[in-house]
Amino acid sequence: MRSAIGWVDFSSEHRDRVRSVLDLLGGASVLDELGIGSIRDSFSDLLFPGLSTIQTRAKYFLTVPRILKEYEGLSRRERGKTPLAGYLPERERDVMESLCRNHSGDGEDYTRLGIVGSKFYGRDRDAQRKPSAVYWNGLRTFGLVRSDRSLAEFVRTFADPLREIGDLLTATDQNDPDDGGADAHEPRVLVADREDDDEGWIASVRLDLTAAEAGLLKRQIETRVPESLLGRLMLDDALRETFLGPLADLRFADLYDEPAFTDPLPADLRRDLRTAGDFWRLLEGAHVRYNVLLQPKGTPETRDEAEARWAAWRAGLDEFPWDRWETDRLWEAAARAKRAVKPFTRTFVTQWIRAVRAGADEAALDALVSRQERLNKGPRARLREGADGRVDDWVGIDRLEYRLPQARTMVRDVDDGLARAEPAGA
Repeated sequence: MRSAIGWVDFSSEHRDRVRSVLDLLGGASVLDELGIGSIRDSFSDLLFPGLSTIQTRAKYFLTVPRILKEYEGLSRRERGKTPLAGYLPERERDVMESLCRNHSGDGEDYTRLGIVGSKFYGRDRDAQRKPSAVYWNGLRTFGLVRSDRSLAEFVRTFADPLREIGDLLTATDQNDPDDGGADAHEPRVLVADREDDDEGWIASVRLDLTAAEAGLLKRQIETRVPESLLGRLMLDDALRETFLGPLADLRFADLYDEPAFTDPLPADLRRDLRTAGDFWRLLEGAHVRYNVLLQPKGTPETRDEAEARWAAWRAGLDEFPWDRWETDRLWEAAARAKRAVKPFTRTFVTQWIRAVRAGADEAALDALVSRQERLNKGPRARLREGADGRVDDWVGIDRLEYRLPQARTMVRDVDDGLARAEPAGA
């Protein structure tokens, strides 16, 4: 039986956040057993706003607005025959099929290339999550679609063919630096200037950004979220070159305290980056200890792995930079990102860090972990008395990347597109 989620009267922001949680739960080894997801998401929002873990390529930030502009250009009669709710997914399917055809000679799997829905290429079935849904929050965050509505609200409201698309878009936004004194009739769906034929753009579409597309996306990101790490990577060409060059293969745990990357950053951004990295250095131990506690249900291999990782984590604490650590920065970050952290999670994180700093024994740390899992998971807690279930692999969060892999892909796509504007030999 296929499941579905129905909404009562939640705000569009609340819906977006619930969907982001569901997206995370769809991946492997990302179940939030100890309830730190809201803290992780706070730093993800501050560092890389507008991105999500299921976005694949920057191109979709351009194709979705282009489809909306295309629909806007239809006559009222045409819109009456084909509501946006049908037109948008149909055109997104066309984009997917054209991308698959146009990249068929690249020698790579379509999914690895980042073509959304490509597993349904040549089949009657279609992907449930379209790029418009996956990228909608980012489109609004970057001002490419200027609307305070969720995608569902936008599509539903625009079902009336007599209603102009401009009526659904925010005329002015006090938080939008682009709107200061702007013409009220300025387009609220932004698309890049293109040289190819408007009507045939889908037939020739590729994942690579044109110079105009890259320029538009770069400009919107650096204007709308300049204080974020994503915005900084767009503003600072040298930093972007370092990020995509010498440091291109580093995970977050290795990148966040790398002087070549952090030294050029503004102090506040550098502090957020380091707090995010230090937070995981501390809370990784709780997740390792959780897996140690599960090992009576595990295999000899998983037991050995968990114990070895625990020993390595404890040894690594000798080099932890306690002189710069302030737990209250976690709650400040959550407040700035407008994320709610459950009271029992605040208590757990605070007590765990305090206990680790004081050199508490394993029994005391185990008690904290067991209590937190019970409060977070309730009757589904694996450590509760009488719980069963064999453990064959790591359980819960293995590491925090804070959307870094997605950011690296988006920044590289933009950088490659910008390079196409440079004259040969430049």
